[in-house]
Amino acid sequence: MIKKTIILLVLVSSFNALWAQTALKSEKCLTKNNVDDRYASYSPDGNWIVFESNREGYWHIFLMDSKGQNEQKLTTNSADNRRPSWHPNGKKILFESNRSGKFELYTLKVKNREVRKLQTPTENGELIFATYSPNGKNIAVSFRESEDRSNIILLKRTGKLVRWLTTEDRRSFYPKWSNDGKEIVYFSRKETENQDDEIYRLNIKTGVESRLTNWAKHNFCPSWSFNNSRIVYVTSMEDLRPEIYIMDADGSNKTRITNNEDGDTLPNWHPKENRILITAYRAGNFEICELELH
Repeated sequence: MIKKTIILLVLVSSFNALWAQTALKSEKCLTKNNVDDRYASYSPDGNWIVFESNREGYWHIFLMDSKGQNEQKLTTNSADNRRPSWHPNGKKILFESNRSGKFELYTLKVKNREVRKLQTPTENGELIFATYSPNGKNIAVSFRESEDRSNIILLKRTGKLVRWLTTEDRRSFYPKWSNDGKEIVYFSRKETENQDDEIYRLNIKTGVESRLTNWAKHNFCPSWSFNNSRIVYVTSMEDLRPEIYIMDADGSNKTRITNNEDGDTLPNWHPKENRILITAYRAGNFEICELELH
């Protein structure tokens, strides 16, 4: 019994060393609604936040300032408008909508609400989780062919296909660019028999790839810091809620950031890297919350 106890203590100690939780300076929710608010990101200057909300039945794109005030509804049609992301100039938003019957990519000018559909290759699937490259010339996006098969493709900003970045028979989702535009991170089940999500780092030019996580169950929703040195992401183990973690860009120094009664997901960095936006499950709904780091 004593031997088993010692082994257990060693394992717990090793676990805590690997997933060391750092104290947050503060955590606050910017939205408090009886609906779901999700998928938030800061504008390139850090002054605005774009997010999606289903407060009116359909999913729509909303804008608010960085303090959670001055909300504006950006889309008005009778369809779902989802997963917004910023153009690097801060004047335009890329999002997906099923207004044509399946999810395709659209752009929206923040100033005058002008919406334009991109001419994208969606004959045999749909496009989700799209993001602009830092220079605004390209788009990385997940092309979903079925529930169990999706890959990352590279488009021109007009929507024209450049090439496939992954060609797997499993799920690969959620590409996010490094700030120098040379690499993306994403998560995939390609090496786990379609069971567990793991995070990968891919060089766009060379195709060289490295796996950054190797932990039972799910590691997902990665996002680069603006100086490319760190990656924030989500880990969810079996029967445990998802929590926010940070690791170095090479996959080392994995550090736990949140420890809440309910799950936290979809993290995105502030340009100054002192704050992170998350989608947090609170009181029965998803809300947009902000983590301030020491």
